[in-house]
This record gives sequence, C-alpha cells and structure tokens, in this order.
Amino acid sequence: MKPEEQRPERPPRHGPSPSGPSYALRACGVLAISLAAVLPARPADEPPASTAVVTVTDLDGKETKVAGAKLTVGTRRLAWLADPKAAGEEKLGPLALKVREPVSTTLVDGVLTLVPVAHVESAKYDYEKLTVAYSLKGAKEPVVGTLQYKGLNTLGIADPKAAAKAAPVVAGVPGKAAVKAVAFPDAKPLPAPKAGTEWAVRIVQKEPANPVVRVRNLKVLYHHPDGTERLAAELPSRKGPAVPLDEKLARLEVLATDANTHVAAVEVEAAGGPERLVAVPLTTGPERDAATVVGLIGEVDVGYKLFPLHTIKSVGPAGK
Repeated sequence: MKPEEQRPERPPRHGPSPSGPSYALRACGVLAISLAAVLPARPADEPPASTAVVTVTDLDGKETKVAGAKLTVGTRRLAWLADPKAAGEEKLGPLALKVREPVSTTLVDGVLTLVPVAHVESAKYDYEKLTVAYSLKGAKEPVVGTLQYKGLNTLGIADPKAAAKAAPVVAGVPGKAAVKAVAFPDAKPLPAPKAGTEWAVRIVQKEPANPVVRVRNLKVLYHHPDGTERLAAELPSRKGPAVPLDEKLARLEVLATDANTHVAAVEVEAAGGPERLVAVPLTTGPERDAATVVGLIGEVDVGYKLFPLHTIKSVGPAGK
C-alpha cells in the first residue's frame, strides 16, 4: 500500500499506511517497511496565541471584532526559535500558520509552509475555487493554500470573553456560517531573506509529477518530549558517520521510512564519492528523553518549509 492520501470532501484519517521497497530497510537490518514518518504530538501545536483585535467577516459581509483573539487550530509554535526572555507564550517560540499549498503532496501528513503570524495581514477564503489567500506585509504575492481536502488550512479563532463552552470560530470550513475573511492588525514586514546554501527538494506527488521545492539552509528538525525543538546540520546514522547537509552532498534519496522500528533508509552520494545506503534512526537518545526527527526544514521568503521524511523523494543542491 502507498502512504495515505487526502480524499476530497472526506476528513483525513490519521496514522501511517505501510508500504515501500522492502530491500532498502532489510539492507539496513530492518524488516517492516512503510512510507510514513514518525511524527510526535507537537506541543508547538497546542498553545494558542493572544493577538490584538482580529476582524472576522462572514459570507454576508458582516464583520465581527474579536479583542484578544486566540488562534488555535491551524497553527504551531516555531519551538526551535523559543526565547526564554520573551513574554507569555512567546517564550515557546513565534506562532506560525500551518499552510498546505497546492504543491505539498496529497498525503495526510504533507509538506507544511510555516508562516509566522506576525507578518500576516489577512486571510481570504474562496469556497468556489477551494483556496485561501494569505496576504503578508512586504510580500508581492499572497501565499495560497488549498481547501480541496477537509481539515486543511483551517484556522481557529477563539474569543477569550466568550462562554467557556463556546466553540471557537473556525475559518476555512464551507457552509452557511463560513468565514469569508480574517484581518489581522499591526502586521510586521517580512524580514529580508537570509543568504545561504540553496537546495532542491523533490517531493512525492502525482500531479505535477514529483515537483521540486526550493529552500535555503536545509536542516534536520528534532522534537524533544518536553516540547522543545532544535535544528541540526546532519542526519544521524545508525551505523557509520552522520550525513552532513552541506556543499559536499550531491544527492540524498529517501527510499523508505518505518513507523514501527523508527528507522528510515536513505541513499547518499557525496561529491566525488560513491553511493552508500544509510539507516537513519528517527529517534535518538535515552528512551525517556528520545529526540524525534520531525523532518527536514528549510528557509523560504515567507517563513519555512517543513518536509516530513516520507514526503521527500530526493534532495540535492539547487541548480545541479
């Protein structure tokens, strides 16, 4: 079987489906093969953020002002950027929207574009075209997300003054009570793009066939049980040297990932060197404090791209 894909008009199921070439992980001493990565429950998804007055507009054009709104569903903390000196929940890291763009695979757990909320001016929903457009201060073009699949690109907006049992407004859900637009106050301009090594990440998608997504400064994102996250410059190896994500890497191909044994099989080719098969442990460290490989993360002009390993077909230097 193949990795679980999104199905239009049906809620996505959670959990991996086993599949993949058995020879790859057998060569690394692993028998069970699947093409779904192990991702932890991320506390980065849990803490909502307080904002100023958010304006919510329904399909009839009626505006509702929500003072001190908290953003819930559809967000996560960029926990690797946590600042202990920041106030309140900002200590956990900046809040970001979890955007699924049209080119992000059709898998339930696909490629995420993480857009810091601080730069978002508005979100406009088109339920006929099944799209949402996020306008960012300083960006020439909006970031477009797809509403083709249930549960993607929804945004929960909770009113702290509402009754305790009151459900938050959820934008991005079609229906009579659908939200047409959300406006955010005091958006900050996007920072200037950082220079760095450019990478071409080819992702697993049928149409267009295995497209390439370009990012900068690709790193490995680790998640710890206490909710903290960190970046690393190399993929771990169960045996032998780690795999540096640097200018010497000519090609990295993800052959399979195993949710049961927490191991991925990748084929690596260094510049001027032979190919080698590497077993990548998806959890490292003592059992009670094991860090989990969430995926590879790279910088883009609007924020970050997060690639769970099972969404990646290959990685290489851009322009080669």
